Amino acid sequence: MYFSIARIAVTLAALPFLVGAVPVQKSKRNTLSVPLSKRFTHRDADGVVSVPNLLAGVHHTTVKFRRGFEAFERNTGEPHPLAPKHGRSDKRSDPGIVPLTDFHSFMWSGTIQAGTPSKEYSVDIDTGSAILFLPGPSCQSCQGLTIYDPSNSTTAKDLGQSTNLTFSIGSVFGNVFTDTINLGGFEASNEKLVVASNVTTNFNATNFGADGILGMGFSGISPFNGSTVFENLRLADGEQLPEQVFGIVLAESNSELIIGGRDSSRFEGNLTYTPDTTQGFWQIKLDNITINGNDTHIGTKEAVIDTGTTQILGDHESIANIYANIPGSALNTSDSGDVWTFPCNTTVNASLVFGNTTFKISPDKFSLGPVSQGSDLCLGGFGDLPALIRFWVIGDVFLQNVYAEFDYENVQVGFAQLTS
Repeated sequence: MYFSIARIAVTLAALPFLVGAVPVQKSKRNTLSVPLSKRFTHRDADGVVSVPNLLAGVHHTTVKFRRGFEAFERNTGEPHPLAPKHGRSDKRSDPGIVPLTDFHSFMWSGTIQAGTPSKEYSVDIDTGSAILFLPGPSCQSCQGLTIYDPSNSTTAKDLGQSTNLTFSIGSVFGNVFTDTINLGGFEASNEKLVVASNVTTNFNATNFGADGILGMGFSGISPFNGSTVFENLRLADGEQLPEQVFGIVLAESNSELIIGGRDSSRFEGNLTYTPDTTQGFWQIKLDNITINGNDTHIGTKEAVIDTGTTQILGDHESIANIYANIPGSALNTSDSGDVWTFPCNTTVNASLVFGNTTFKISPDKFSLGPVSQGSDLCLGGFGDLPALIRFWVIGDVFLQNVYAEFDYENVQVGFAQLTS
């Protein structure tokens, strides 16, 4: 897989730090488009959803955010507003480690180049973290992956640190280096990355399909309190990007990561921007959710936009209100945990409201597939977070329906419905 470079018209309009629809105008500035490949889905070859693997992903998502909260407090000296309050306890907040054998999830990956001379690696794009990792030469559990060997790079530097990272699909242990990273033709010098010496088995070539993960969150949640790859990207002459934004399109075909501007051919109408309420995660206000035109009355929620999570995850009470609008839906208990199901022959028209604008979820994206071969029950696109978690996570069930723009300069997230 390789990067293709496309010339796309963009705009450098001054975007107000307000909620609302902002017209997108064309200009002659250039951006770079990075093709993204959908590596795996949550379904097997027969279209059956893997409930244990999906619930394992929910667990690792909560662990990933806890690590982000810890990093935010170390970096800023203040607790993150979404972090659980100290002194509270709830058995559902820590369900324990769930085996990740043959894990499958939504993963969209593109390629980067690392080192001098540069070498190409495939990375999963994760807006819910802020670190880059690549498999290292001593990693015995990285079979089949493209190995990054810092001894072969003249620009690599060992910082003498080790770390353990948790993502939504597993854990990584390794040493911290700096090196030159190229993303879509832009360069980041002296960028910190973890060179993995050990990973959980779901990160091998068979189960993961990419070499590493590239975090696209803010540096506030970086475990190293350093700038992220995107924050460090520069043009060939050393100048910053035309616009400090990136866009993501997750689609069945022609998925892409757009660097330094936007591709207005991929969305309809105008982008609706919602301010990031705490600079760390891409954290914005979710105004409402409707099901088949019915208001679910869940109230305004703090929501983190995370390409590294499959479902839309929220508190149990609100999720129950949502499924109450779907006839035949029920909370089912399995050996792996509780999941929400609904009749496969039921069409569910779900919508999320951001910035007073409604964004539709296609019924085929809401259904994650049957829970077993020949079952007439399907797993729904909304799921429960542990009770101690007081925010929502907006994953790929939603993001596959919209053009999402992440704006560092104005600290906001924009959505528009994808072109059909």
